[in-house]
Amino acid sequence: MNRYFYTFGSDPGFPYQNGWVEVRATSREEADRKFRARFPDRPGHEGIMNYAFCYGEERWAKMDPEHTWTGWKCFEVIE
Repeated sequence: MNRYFYTFGSDPGFPYQNGWVEVRATSREEADRKFRARFPDRPGHEGIMNYAFCYGEERWAKMDPEHTWTGWKCFEVIE
């Protein structure tokens, strides 16, 4: 199982602001499906997923946001 991290900026149209959601899946495609099932595309923006950026586990670890992004947090984990 891999971990993918979908981040949200300050846009109030995002499901959350200034944080992320972790999705556990066997592939990025599966993670995208799980994310979209929980957070559908915004009306009028079909085909564009409702997040700012997505990171794989390796890149996420290098960035270390849990310790470097002051005020940001994980809002939920989708399995």
